[in-house]
Amino acid sequence: MVIDDAVTLMGSTNWTVSAARNSEDLNLVASPDVAAAYSAHWRNRQAVSVPFARREDWCRRPEVADFKSELPPR
Repeated sequence: MVIDDAVTLMGSTNWTVSAARNSEDLNLVASPDVAAAYSAHWRNRQAVSVPFARREDWCRRPEVADFKSELPPR
């Protein structure tokens, strides 16, 4: 989560009262550079997103089935 283009919250936390009993992880980074990078990454992911209607359709999409081709070479 990016707040005011300056603060980035990263991690996984449950924003409820039960969070105090769980093992939660939340990092606050006060850096406009980190916020910009995080926002840019989110916009890039959003640009290549496709609507998801049913699991059956998702599993049959060739570009999803071949996701390994998007990984960088080792």
